Amino acid sequence: MKTYHLFQFGKGNIGGALIKQVVHRVDAMQTQYGFHFEYVGVCGQSQAVYDQAGLNESLKQTNINQMLTNYPGHIAYPGSMAMLDTVLKNNPPNLCVIDTTSAEMTDVHLTCLRQGIPVITANKKPIADDYSAYDEIQRLGRGSTFRYWYETTAGAGLPVISSIKELVDTGDTVLEIAGCLSGTLGYICSQLDTGCAFSDIVVEAQALGFTEPDPREDLNGMDVARKALILAREIGYILNMSDLHVDGMVSDTLLEAPSVDAFMALLSQEDEVYARRMAAAREQGQVLRYMATVKNGACQVGLQSVPLDSPTGSLTGPDNIVVCTTARYKDNPLVIRGPGAGPEVTAGGLFGDLIKAARVID
Repeated sequence: MKTYHLFQFGKGNIGGALIKQVVHRVDAMQTQYGFHFEYVGVCGQSQAVYDQAGLNESLKQTNINQMLTNYPGHIAYPGSMAMLDTVLKNNPPNLCVIDTTSAEMTDVHLTCLRQGIPVITANKKPIADDYSAYDEIQRLGRGSTFRYWYETTAGAGLPVISSIKELVDTGDTVLEIAGCLSGTLGYICSQLDTGCAFSDIVVEAQALGFTEPDPREDLNGMDVARKALILAREIGYILNMSDLHVDGMVSDTLLEAPSVDAFMALLSQEDEVYARRMAAAREQGQVLRYMATVKNGACQVGLQSVPLDSPTGSLTGPDNIVVCTTARYKDNPLVIRGPGAGPEVTAGGLFGDLIKAARVID
């Protein structure tokens, strides 16, 4: 039986959910696939644990925060590259590195790939980095054995990237990708359909845990822009973030508020704007959706009015939807729809990528 040693950056909602899923499925993995997953390290923003003897039993018995605090030999987190250096010096066999953070981790990913170490990631930033970094990641990740797994970067648990990759690999021509790529913004837009005030909806979404602690990180549109850029690159567009046209859901003045509290206090200034836009859309039998569109070598992200009876117009709650129009799927586009947010769903997608990685590693 082959043992794969796992080191994970990130132990937040997604990272914590993944750890629980993995450590409680270890026996099933052994029975079904004949291999064993063993965590040897986990790190958060302030603390880290590394133990080549294995952490699974400790991770099963207590929550991650307690384990990081109480585990013998835990250390203050020294930063991503310093932590990776520590792991590499110990040279655990069959190492897989998992990234569930939203940090700047391009150097970490490239260092792993240059040494033949598989990377399983939900972090969009490295492959939405400068095109040269994306190109090198793809080149290294697609070597003799596929070593870069990033399905969850664009659609959480939905098979968006793999479906598009299969279309391209089999010779189809992707004419357009359009969709709603944010569960958070999808929820806000579908609540606008009910007539609620925009500011009240954002407050509710924050209370429900749908937004980032600072909702500006969702409302500025950059999360969707990164996903759109990744999908554009998957179909061959050589684009950088500066090439995208991105309109956020609130004005730049609000985004520049000095604090989260100040931003939330000013948010009602957008209520009248959204009331007018919703009224205009309804007159046309349409609704507002925050859309990403990849077409004709360009990529655009922003709020649009769409027909109520269209796939995107019928979207509700935090679901995501991607509509692919291709040479093969021209008259009846390929639609991928489902939960686009949530720790369990995203963690499940990461777990799936981890299993795929283990099955192809030589």
